[in-house]
Amino acid sequence: MMKTLLTMAWLLGCGLALAVELPPFLSSAMVLQRDSVVPIWGRGRAGEAVSVQFAGQELKTTVGADGTWRVNLSPMPAARDGRELLVKGDNDIRLDDVLVGDVWLCAGQSNMQWGLGGIIGGKEIVAASANPQLRLLPIPRVWSREPQRSVQAQWRHCEPASSGGFTAVGYLVGRDIQAAVDVPIGLVNISWGGCRVESMSSLESFRQIESLSAVAEKVEADVADMKGKADEALRKDKQRLSTALYNAMVHPLGPYAVKGMLWYQGEDNHYEGAIYGEKLKALAYSWRRCFEQDAMPIYIVQIPPFVYGKEDPTRVPNFWRAQQRFAEDDPHAGFIVTTDCGEAEDIHPREKRPLAKRLADLVLYRSYGRGDDSVMSPTFRECVVDGSRVVVSFQRPNGLKTRDGQAVSHVEIAGADGVFHEAIAEIVNEQLVASSPAVPTPQRVRFGWHKIANPNLVNRAGVPVAPFDSDLK
Repeated sequence: MMKTLLTMAWLLGCGLALAVELPPFLSSAMVLQRDSVVPIWGRGRAGEAVSVQFAGQELKTTVGADGTWRVNLSPMPAARDGRELLVKGDNDIRLDDVLVGDVWLCAGQSNMQWGLGGIIGGKEIVAASANPQLRLLPIPRVWSREPQRSVQAQWRHCEPASSGGFTAVGYLVGRDIQAAVDVPIGLVNISWGGCRVESMSSLESFRQIESLSAVAEKVEADVADMKGKADEALRKDKQRLSTALYNAMVHPLGPYAVKGMLWYQGEDNHYEGAIYGEKLKALAYSWRRCFEQDAMPIYIVQIPPFVYGKEDPTRVPNFWRAQQRFAEDDPHAGFIVTTDCGEAEDIHPREKRPLAKRLADLVLYRSYGRGDDSVMSPTFRECVVDGSRVVVSFQRPNGLKTRDGQAVSHVEIAGADGVFHEAIAEIVNEQLVASSPAVPTPQRVRFGWHKIANPNLVNRAGVPVAPFDSDLK
């Protein structure tokens, strides 16, 4: 008997399935995506007949010569009561308490990874977190040189025992969505502190973006180096290896049906400026192909202010602009401004509730039609020079005001010499009017253009205006 078990284990380790099987994360307590085709897939013995039964549907297929099989459940409405999903082949697999609702991917680096129990107010939130309509799938932090078929993860009920170490931002957003929409919500935590955007993107994605040809060559060289070296010869922080996390933490999840993606990453790429926006296009290509959803919503969290040592204070604002431009150019993306959500001396601000609420409000508006566009940051539209004054207009001003009732802060203007001076600025008819005695003929204006700036200009809902820098030539 023991010999038989060892032989079976060896065969399974070699990738030869002896009977029908599912990826581990297709498990009891999971959430299937509503109103969408839902793939169910796995491995088995070549030629094995397989059937999948769920919610009154029964689909049949045969395991292919490569040992894989897949069926697609037809779109289903939300279902709050758990049901059984049955897979039958040479053996039976029964998954219990399967819900139908919306599935959100929560991805990024340490500020997305940061556990719920470690934030301000976290202990109380964890203690009250039990919710049978909220399910959590924590993906282990693993890496690989090659795209993997599966990852060892299973869905868990949301309760204090499971929520404390789960992504705080992801949980808070998911909780608010679930309360507002009243359908089951599944949250998938795919985060690793210190990861780069390249590590979460597929190898082929960089070649899809014309502006990334040099980046593609660098990534391909990095991957060749990674494949040619033993683990111990590679850098210790494997989360920074190009494609390594996509291969092990993202690729195995495809083609799981999902609602969308929350992306909170950038600290490790913050010095790159405009090119990061192009890299986000590669990331979007990677994840949308993996989850077979060309229009998958992607919501970007701009990184909060942080001092970053003695770096040029405009480096971070240029990075914010890259994040914003990606979101504005992609019809299925959005972004939130977080200039009021940071700690200048702490790259991991413990107060994550306001940031998460802003992100949840954006998701509810853009993906669910709840609320209005005051949840979106006012953004620069145009400016004109009126004598010694600069008049700035905004997209979606929505009742411009200052958070503290004081004069507008962090506004600077420059003349032809390019030297910026602090400006006196006021709000007039939803426009920003700025001037300075030191700049009689302004040519350029910028707002919040400093790595630790926390400007006080907001809309009626308290949402900060996005920082901007405008050349008025």
